[in-house]
Amino acid sequence: MKDGDREGQRRESVRRAAVSRKPLPLPEAPPPPRRDAVFGMCALDDKGRISDARVMAALGWEAGRRVTFTVAHGVILIDADDAGGQAVCGRGCLRLPVGLRRAVGIGLRERVLLAALLEPRRLVVHPMVQLDRWSLPVHVAVLGGES
Repeated sequence: MKDGDREGQRRESVRRAAVSRKPLPLPEAPPPPRRDAVFGMCALDDKGRISDARVMAALGWEAGRRVTFTVAHGVILIDADDAGGQAVCGRGCLRLPVGLRRAVGIGLRERVLLAALLEPRRLVVHPMVQLDRWSLPVHVAVLGGES
């Protein structure tokens, strides 16, 4: 067989394969990103303070903004409140009261998920134990277990 013939056969088989292929199925599109929440992660410092400039900016909370804290559903909720007992510091951080940290299982220097809910302008502090619970079914499924 001549080199030219082999090249011709290769080109022909490539052309036939391209024509006979069915389109590949498209993966399911991920849901669009949430527009009503801004997320961030941070580690508490040695004084129990949290800080994330993007999250605070999304809430419109600046230094001096007074806030109140509550615990519900295993998270710390922080709301702007002119009568609040604590204020955002000059560097945009908030100190989480020790009693509230203990109530939801957050230790010093531990990482937390911050969720700025744009309406009603509320900050939700999620401890890592919640992320463990949420992600466990997915991790089990991708490792071949039951979900």
